Amino acid sequence: MTQAVAVLGGLDVLVNNAGNVRAAPLEEIDVADIEAMIRLNLLAPALATRAALPHLRAAGAQHANAALVGIASASGLVGMPFYAVYGATKAGLTRFDEAMRRELIGSGVHVATVYPGPVDTPMMATTHAGADLGYGLRPVGDVVAEIMAGLEARRIDINTQLPERREMEELNARDPLALDATLAPTLAERRAAVSTYRSI
Repeated sequence: MTQAVAVLGGLDVLVNNAGNVRAAPLEEIDVADIEAMIRLNLLAPALATRAALPHLRAAGAQHANAALVGIASASGLVGMPFYAVYGATKAGLTRFDEAMRRELIGSGVHVATVYPGPVDTPMMATTHAGADLGYGLRPVGDVVAEIMAGLEARRIDINTQLPERREMEELNARDPLALDATLAPTLAERRAAVSTYRSI
């Protein structure tokens, strides 16, 4: 962080975007992969934010337009089978951002959390779950444009999911057991589709 600040002459924005995933039944995920997800998806944003805070506060005091942005996930909003640890880390990031937003009230640092669904990036290369299972890929440019528009509008939650994923989120909020019933017939198919999904 010190080197970045020295090179840039300050720090106005921190985007906690790094993340990795291993999707599988929990008992089939290596302990090392579980620890790697927790370290990168949750511990790293906490530590990066801690290091950046003095600089973000200084920028916020100077021009009231600094920002802390957490890239969470649709999996942080709805617990999906075979994504237990990944979803837990992303849900943790949402609560972390929420708490930081409240800590930073009046500081000039805007805190926003982004909830992308699957995006067409190399991270998705090893999954076989497609649109038929609710994992349709969105182009990077479209997602980035929505994130930027959300930040410009000073939104605190920026949801870039496809409509079918938003419907799933709404059903989960209304009637989580109904979502369970919807997912149950597809469990074997979902398990097979993500059996090789690992970006660690």
